[in-house]
Amino acid sequence: MSESSKEKKVSNESKWIINFDKIEDSTRRNYFSVLPQENKLMEFFSEAFVINKPKGRVGGDGYWLHNHGNDVYLALFTCVGEGHLASMMIRIYMNALKKMVDGYSIDFPGSILQFLHREVQARFKDKNNILLNTNANVGIVKLNTQTKAMEFAGANMDLLQVHRRGIQVIKGEQSQVGETGEHRQSYTSISLENTEDSSFYLCSTGVFNLIGGAEYKKLKVEQLGEFFRERRKTPMTEQRTIAEEHLVSWTGVNRQNDDIMIIGFKA
Repeated sequence: MSESSKEKKVSNESKWIINFDKIEDSTRRNYFSVLPQENKLMEFFSEAFVINKPKGRVGGDGYWLHNHGNDVYLALFTCVGEGHLASMMIRIYMNALKKMVDGYSIDFPGSILQFLHREVQARFKDKNNILLNTNANVGIVKLNTQTKAMEFAGANMDLLQVHRRGIQVIKGEQSQVGETGEHRQSYTSISLENTEDSSFYLCSTGVFNLIGGAEYKKLKVEQLGEFFRERRKTPMTEQRTIAEEHLVSWTGVNRQNDDIMIIGFKA
């Protein structure tokens, strides 16, 4: 190969790398731009925080916030897969929720899950991209800001409640929503006992895929619940920092092996 050919090849590779970096940066901006600003949570919850740490430059975890009258809806979803395809599914799920808000009167968290399930199935019924996994784990909380009544529904996602008496894991359904998920007639909406000393935590799947600790095992929901229970009197803003440090300490020398998102809030 001549010197000029080598120089041309290097030049083309450099341009490709530069263009790829631009695409990566654009995708990252688009990913974070579709998510609500964290300070929006404070308009509806007395305290709240969001930890969002993608494994790579973009993530497959997202959250959605919507209010209608006295009712506030908060959802966290973990799209299967990683990188650009998972990030694309975040936007598709957000668009489906916007479509639901704009065109339908759906009040219960379980009904929202069912809508998402059917909408994604219809959207990808003729899908031919075998690399795109359209399934997601979703948890949805509904809060009435006047009465403080709360409901929860989960699709392969649970809700963690912490109070002075201990911790409680409110179980969601075991099936995901999405293209290949089991077809369900309904998802159950669970009424919650929202005591004054209660804190709630929605966690993405990746949180419990973190491997570490003294026994080099996955982090368990009960372990995370006990961590938050011991700090239940600590303000949420401080809990976020302490929790981030705890997750880093848990993984130790191991790399973060999945996207991480935790939303903590008090009604």
